[in-house]
Parts: sequence; structure tokens; C-alpha cells
Amino acid sequence: MLSQKIRLEQLASFAIVGVGATLTHALVFHILFDSVGLAQLPANIVGFLVAFTVSYLGQFKWTFKAEAAAVSCQKSAFVRFFKTAIFGLLLNLLWAFVTIDWLGLHHYVYLALLTFVTPVVIFALNKFWVFKS
Repeated sequence: MLSQKIRLEQLASFAIVGVGATLTHALVFHILFDSVGLAQLPANIVGFLVAFTVSYLGQFKWTFKAEAAAVSCQKSAFVRFFKTAIFGLLLNLLWAFVTIDWLGLHHYVYLALLTFVTPVVIFALNKFWVFKS
């Protein structure tokens, strides 16, 4: 059963790392977009790159430590992790385009999607694809 394969501790550590990475992305985006006046695309890319570092270190070294150690090819796992992160970035860019550029909504709507929807998708990809042995 799917729920039996996901440990509570793993969900908690994923959430902690994910919140840290997401808040890092959101804070960098907010500062660059709102305070510096950078357009949403470059602000998002910079936010993504900073948050990727936080996410990589936390997920590989803590959340999925046992799975990462069991993966036969660490390079393949890193490539899948990077692809997952790029997918998350593209999903967030889609949210930004639709909410900010197309619908003209306040960027807080975008930040809500970035904060609450994208992480669920990324957990599933990490758990069942990136670290699958």
C-alpha cells in the first residue's frame, strides 16, 4: 500500500527541507521582484538556483539518505533529482505566467501555488522516481 511506503519521519524531514527551500525561493524572488524591480523570470531563476542548493543538500543528506545510499548509481540519482528540480521550476514558471503575467493577479497568489502545490508534486517524484533503486 502506498501509505505504508512513506514514513512519517521522511515526510517531516521532506517538509522541513522543502519549506526551507521554498521559503528561500520565495524570499529571493520577492526581494528581486518587489524590492529590486527585476522581472519575474530572472527573479524566479535566481530564486530557483539558490533554493536548489538548499534542497539538494537537505534531501540527499537527510530526507532520502537511506534511499540515496541504496541507489546503485549516485550520478543517475543526481541527474533525476536535477530533472525533478527543473520540472518544479517549470511548474512554478507556469504558475507565475498564469497568475502574474496573464491574469494580472498579485504575486502572492503565485507564491501560494509555489508554496503549497509544487512541493506535493516534487515529493512524489523524489520518493517514487529519483530515489527508486
